[in-house]
Amino acid sequence: MPAGRTPMVGVGSRVRAVSLMVIGVTLVAVVVGCGSSSSSPSVATTVPQTAPSAPPGTAVPAGTVVPASAGRGLVVDARTRQVAALDAAGRSVEVYSAAAQPVRIRTVVLNTPAAAIADLGDGRVGAIGEGVLARIDLATGAVLEQRVPVSRPLSIAYTSAGTVLVGTADGTIVDLGPDGAARHRITGLVRVDAIAVWRRAGKKDQVVALDRAQSAVTMVDVDKSDLGVALRVGDGATTLTVDRFGRFLSSDTRDDQVVVFAGDPLVSRIRYPVAPGPYAVGFDDTRGLMWVVANGANQAIAYDLSTGIPVEKRRVATVGQADSLVVDSSSGLVFVLSSRGEGLQAIS
Repeated sequence: MPAGRTPMVGVGSRVRAVSLMVIGVTLVAVVVGCGSSSSSPSVATTVPQTAPSAPPGTAVPAGTVVPASAGRGLVVDARTRQVAALDAAGRSVEVYSAAAQPVRIRTVVLNTPAAAIADLGDGRVGAIGEGVLARIDLATGAVLEQRVPVSRPLSIAYTSAGTVLVGTADGTIVDLGPDGAARHRITGLVRVDAIAVWRRAGKKDQVVALDRAQSAVTMVDVDKSDLGVALRVGDGATTLTVDRFGRFLSSDTRDDQVVVFAGDPLVSRIRYPVAPGPYAVGFDDTRGLMWVVANGANQAIAYDLSTGIPVEKRRVATVGQADSLVVDSSSGLVFVLSSRGEGLQAIS
């Protein structure tokens, strides 16, 4: 553990107990005493960390870069071998081939601006907007829109049961069935900036939510509409993903580090410095490499986690402001999307 870091602390009760972990922790931002809305829990929060501004790029980006709109989300679909990018305004989804030289296949225009997208695992991408879930068929570009009982969405994920989880700005997780109806509503967080789902063979999914306002990850029991163990992610958590081993990877952008959690209930396994400004994070399940974008350097760094201590294996230049990253584990291609319009990058 780097000198001066505050060790992770586990909490075996509901997420409200996260506020207790603020005691003795020096926050970069000022801690305030309430959440973002009247329905939010009364817990200590920090100003939510966002993607750090990247400097102008000076190095030639690795791999191939193709023109793309400034984006805010990126997913890869294993079935169709396509990459989908949500534009910064949330108005369209650009679809590319998942190749070392990506080719734009089509642009799908959305009637309702989307806040986030997710691969639905069946050749479709889900785009969640205010009260609307759009299911985009990547093979044809057809869009099926559903009215859904969701307000102020921030994040989206899908489960092995075929339901869609939506996280909102008021700290609610809504479990949507195939018909768009709410099967469960889980409250108690301040906001839900990301949801990661580990689909386990023979067991029910393990669901973890990230709350930037509390800089914490929390286990979620969707069927019981309940929150479980909550753990701090330093002082400025921003992003969250999960690998095939059930390790939940999160960037602590404010503290320049990545934090890895595992287990059921969760425990902190790895805390490792990545500077400057780690943000987007992904995992190559085939090669066992964690990829992290350091925005402050316009670089993507690959780490081997097999020994329990990250070992750097590769470091490459990226497009500027690479706020979205996804890995096609079948090919090992890493796709990076600039949020300031510098293109979609494929790293082989």
